[in-house]
Order: sequence, then structure tokens, then C-alpha cells
Amino acid sequence: MKIEKINELFARFAGQLLKMRWLTLGIFALVMIVSVIGMKRMVKETSFDDYFIEDDPMLVMTEEFKSHFGNDYYVGVLTQCDNHFTQENLLTLRALSNELLDSLSYADKVTSLTDIEFMVGSDEGMTIEQIVPEEIPEDNSAAMDSVRARAYSKPHVARKLISQKGDLSWIMVKLRQFPKDSVWKQQGTVAPDIITGQEVERIIKKPQYASLHPRGTGMPYVTNCKTVYIGKEMGRLMMIATIVCMLVMLCMTRSLRGVMAPIISVVGGLFLTYGIAGWTQMYVDSTVLMIPTILAFAVAIAYNIHIFSYFRGRMRIHGERHKAVIETMREIGWSVFFCGFTTLVSLLSFLVIPIRPMHCVGVISSMSVLFVLLTSLIISPVLLSFGKNKRPTEGFTEESDTRWTAAMVKLSDVVLRNPKKIGCSFLVVCIVLCVGLWKIEAAFDIERTMGTRVDYVKEVMDVGRSELGSLYSYDLIVELPNNDEAKEPENLKRLDQLQQKVADYKLTKRTTSILDILKDLNQTLNDGDTAYFRVPDSEEEVAQEILLYENAGGTESEYWVDYDYRRLRLMVEISDFNSAQVEREMAQIQTDAQKLFPDAKITTVGNIPQYVTMMQYLVRGQMLSFVISILIIGVILMIAFQSIRVGLIGLIPNMMPAVFVGGYMGWMGVPLDMMTATLLPMMLGMAVDDTIHFINHSKLEFDRTAHYREAIRRTFRVVGVAIVITSIITSAVFAGFCTSACTMCINFGLMAIIGILSALAADLFVTPILVNKCKVFGKEKSNQ
Repeated sequence: MKIEKINELFARFAGQLLKMRWLTLGIFALVMIVSVIGMKRMVKETSFDDYFIEDDPMLVMTEEFKSHFGNDYYVGVLTQCDNHFTQENLLTLRALSNELLDSLSYADKVTSLTDIEFMVGSDEGMTIEQIVPEEIPEDNSAAMDSVRARAYSKPHVARKLISQKGDLSWIMVKLRQFPKDSVWKQQGTVAPDIITGQEVERIIKKPQYASLHPRGTGMPYVTNCKTVYIGKEMGRLMMIATIVCMLVMLCMTRSLRGVMAPIISVVGGLFLTYGIAGWTQMYVDSTVLMIPTILAFAVAIAYNIHIFSYFRGRMRIHGERHKAVIETMREIGWSVFFCGFTTLVSLLSFLVIPIRPMHCVGVISSMSVLFVLLTSLIISPVLLSFGKNKRPTEGFTEESDTRWTAAMVKLSDVVLRNPKKIGCSFLVVCIVLCVGLWKIEAAFDIERTMGTRVDYVKEVMDVGRSELGSLYSYDLIVELPNNDEAKEPENLKRLDQLQQKVADYKLTKRTTSILDILKDLNQTLNDGDTAYFRVPDSEEEVAQEILLYENAGGTESEYWVDYDYRRLRLMVEISDFNSAQVEREMAQIQTDAQKLFPDAKITTVGNIPQYVTMMQYLVRGQMLSFVISILIIGVILMIAFQSIRVGLIGLIPNMMPAVFVGGYMGWMGVPLDMMTATLLPMMLGMAVDDTIHFINHSKLEFDRTAHYREAIRRTFRVVGVAIVITSIITSAVFAGFCTSACTMCINFGLMAIIGILSALAADLFVTPILVNKCKVFGKEKSNQ
């Protein structure tokens, strides 16, 4: 590769750019205005169903479930007071239940102590009444005692509504099926599950319900809380990143332009990216938007530091601003462009992970890197061109050193004198860390990923671990071969056996099925005798009881058996989440169900199966993404430098962030989640930047000197300081994540710093040794 020819192209580009710099700034301002308008149209999606690619088996099964049973999402509200059985508290509970049913846009049915299908025997067989009468009796009266007695008269009902002490009460709101994306996007930019979560939050925070201390749960509520938290946290972290960036850049560059250039590059790159996303209605997941945003900061700093560092050196030599800009673009422009190109191509490897948020990370991050790169190569040089020329530093030449460049030259001498010690040290550390790679496990539960220091996480976890509340759930569907087989007592008794087995699983909080209604109905029709709390003996009895239930106005059964009486639904609520335990129990319920129903089709859907499926996709996809990134970068290096050896050697130091970050995750027990899964390919894309700068400039200097040691010393002098400063500032930006209360953010920030510093160490200590030992640019000239 003739780097000198490519450098001349960048020099000519800079010359033309300076001739029309005002026009360039005007076009940039216009593009920013259009982008801001587009950003307001951006739609953020968060539904679990949206996480899966179209036609994914999990999505297909979920859609089939919804076609028979409606929405699998629910909203839960846990209320707490000293005693729910007072007139005031029951009135408040009824008002809360009614408002949830009436005011939630997608509410279908509410179940609570004051609103439940309570079956009572009568002369006509049975009637459906309420536990709490329309006219709520006064406190300490016989009528109130009767209400309390009725609430606890059926243990299978009470365990879903009221705690044993009467201090806790559970409200469950079943939701109608959410409209498809094509429908709700025509009406607004907020997803239906987020709307539901917002409505629940607004209702339970009303002053009139404060006496019951209501706390929400359910995926719509948790998703909205997470979206709000991430939005606030992203704003706070971006503010910290901006301040840290400005302060450190100011200390390092001691120039206003040095501070403003990366900020403008970040703003320009992100506005363009999110503007396009808004105008094109691109899929955007709000929970991962921090990643491309902080990545934009990192690459903007890296590109502008290299540009500004070389520009300042040229100004010391001759002081002519326009000439310095052209010389900077000639010497640095190609390597900056090459870095950006390899980074964005590496980030596109996220597209191999079959989860839409990972696609979002890949596409949005690649776009942001592209536009930050273009802004850095177009707007930054224009900004540097404004101002007066300066008097050159007396006696400062091409070979002169500042305090920092002299230190870098000394470091190069130390590295080249001690190749064996450095190589062995890195090898030992890598072996130890590689053992930790095998210890990494995936996790999606909010306790491990977000952490209980986040207020909403602590709240929903407390609800889930309470006597009544639950946080996660999954559904098992038994699809029998023929219609009406769900009415057969044999199949219902098998379901009863399955339900009893599942109730004994370690994580199971509560199970619900058509048997809850049918067994209660059978007992009610037999004078409340508990011996009849069982499945009826004949199909005729089952059919008659169901008909009687429906004639009495019962509607709950439609959630648990389909219209054709072919599919039976078992809902399992769990209060906690342990990745390994959940996978075992999911496999166990499939095995148990298949044994009891050998001819039936058994499927599991809901939050937990989606969690498990995403973990499997994420683990496999993350490894595949990393391998593809490595291969792509290796091929690009080989093509660009027209050398297989250069490509392979360039990959060795870039493996260091993966080894260090992966080893740290394994040894420290940091789970693989949505954010940490993005880290390795992202670190690879960032680490290769410094490697490219080093190898590119080493090749340039070798072409000039034909001696490896001298080429490496000159490379340390020209780009060494910029590489170190870039790593320090980028690490400082990522350190802002460690100020978060969110475990996921802390882990992300800390591991990003580990990745950046390990890449820096590899480029300063490993790359020079490899370049020198392997003679990758050809033979040296013999000393005369």
C-alpha cells in the first residue's frame, strides 16, 4: 500500500475544504436542523416481543398463544396497610381496582379482593357474587366479620388476594392484546406497554390511594420504570461524560478548539444518527441507547486528539494555520479514516445476534461512528483553520521533542530492549485470564443486571418476594390432538397432576389454570364440601358445570381454555429469578408435561421463556459476533497493508481487551447482559484504532528510513502521545458510568476502562515487539 499517495489525496481534500469552509459550515448547520426535526419523530420500543426477529420460533409461539388467550402481559399492584378489613381501606381498595380497570387503556379484567368471581351455592345451583358487598359495612361489626370470614373461606382463592394477616392485598389486571406496530405507530411514538406502565404509575401515585401504599409490578410497569430510569441516567451520564471530556481535554490540549472539536463531532454524529432514525422510523430500543452515545464520545475524542495533536506540532514548527491543517490531514487523515471504517464494520457484526436490540446497537453505533468520523474529518479541520497564524517555537524542528514525546521515545527504547520479559509477562497474564472466560454466564434478571440500589428494582423485587406478589411468569400450553378433549376428566386430572408438580418447583410462587375455576365450582355445587374440590368424574359433569358457570355470568374461564376446548393453559408465577435454576425448571416442566400428555404439543411462552431464549441467543451470538469482528478486521488490515503478516500481527494486540475483559467477567462473576454483551466487539473496534495508527505510521516511517528500530522510535514520537492521551480521556469518560447506582452501568464502565487500558498496554508493549521481530514491512537496509 502506497501510504504517501493516499496521504496526498487527503492533503488535496483538505485544500479544497478550506476554500469553501463557510459553505461547509452552512451545510452542516442546515443538516443539524433537519436532524433535530427527525429526532422528534423517533420511536422507542421496549416490548419483549419486539426483541425477536420476525418469524423467530419464540415470536411465532407467542403470537399463536395470543390468538387463543390474548395478551400474556399483566399488571400487578400490591397494597399494604395494617388491616384491609376496615370500611375506609376497602373503599380505597375498590376505588383503586375500579380506576385501574377503567383508566388503563388496555385493561381487560381486574381481579382483587373487591372485584372477583366468587362462586356461592344457591337454589338454582350457584351464583357469582362478590366477597365485599356493594354497601361496605362499618368497622368492628358482625357484617365486617362476615366479609373477613368469606375472604378466607376458600384458601385457594384467598392465597391470590389477601395475606394471612390481612396486611397485604393483591390486584391483578389482565390486559387486552396490544395493537401491532403498524397500528400504534400511526397514532404516536410511545409503545402500548410503555403507555400502560405510565398509566399504572400515575394511578398508584395518586394521594387518595396513599393509605394503601400501592406498589406496581408486571412487565409493562417494570419496562416503563426501566425506560424512565435509563432515560434519566443516560442524561446524567452524558452530562458527566461531557464535563469530564471538556475538563480533561482542556488540561491535555490547553485550547478551546481542542475542547470544542470533539463535542461538536459528538453532537453532529449523534444528531445525524438519531435524525435519520426518526425520519426512517427505524427500530430503536431505549434501553441500549447509552451504548452508541458513549461510543460516539469515545471515538470523537480519539479522532480529534490525533488530529489536534499533530496540528499543534506543525504550528510549533511554522505557525501557519492553513498549512498546518493540510499537513495534518496529509499525515493523519488516512489513519483516522481507516480507524473509523474498521470500527463501524466491526460493530455491524452485532447483526448476527438474532435479537433486535443487538441489531439496534450494531446499526445505530455504526451510523454514529460513521457520522462522528465524517464530522471529525470535515468540521474539525475547518474549525482549526480559523484564527491568526502564530509565531513558531524557536528552534523547534521535525526532530525536536517535547517533554511528553521524549518520554515516549524512552519508552520505545525500553520496550525494544526487553522483548522476552514483556512477551512472557503478557503470556502468563493471558493464560490466567483465559481460564476466567469459561466462567462467564448470561443473566437477564433485573436484580443482577440493574441491582437493588436502583429504587424501582428494589421495589419490584420486594413485591415479588412478598407473600402475594410476583414479578415474572410463564405459560405452558397443552395442545391436545382434537377439539373438546380439554373437557375430558382424564386430561383435566393430568393437568392437575402437572399443576401439583410445578407447585413444588423451587421458584414457583403460584399456579393458575382452568382447574381453579372447575374445582371451586364442583365444591360449590356440592354444598361447599372440601372433598369435592377436585375434577368432576365424567365429561358430562364437566360440560354441565362449565355451562352453568357461563350462564351465571362467569368469564374467567376464557383465559385458561380456548374456544375449541383443545388447548389448556397453565400460568406459573415466580417471585425470583436464577438463570441456572430457571433453565432447569423450564426443561423440567416440558419433560413432566410431555410424560403426562404424550400425544399433545407442549409449548412454553411468556417472560421467562423469552429470557431463557434471549440468553441462549446472546451467548452464541456474542461469540459469533466477536469472531466475525476479528475476521473482518484481520481481512481489512491484510488488504489495506497488502500483507497477511501485518493483518495477523495487528490482531494479536487487539485480542487483549477480549482476554482482559472476559477474564475479569469470569473471575468476578459479572453476568453477560444486554450491555456487557456489546462490550467485546465494541472494545475490539476501539482497540484496533490505536493499532492502526501505530502500524500505519510505522509503515510510513519504515518507508522513509528502512530501519525498524528508528521507524518505531519515530512512531512513538509522532503518535505515541496521542495514543496515550486518547486512552486516558476515553477511560475518564467511561469512568462516569461507575458513578451510577445501576450495577449494569458500573460493570460496563469498569470493564470498558479495563479494555481500553489493556489495548493501550498491548499497543505500546506488544505491537512494537511484533513489528520489529517479524519484519512485517520487508527487509531493512544494511548499515553502511
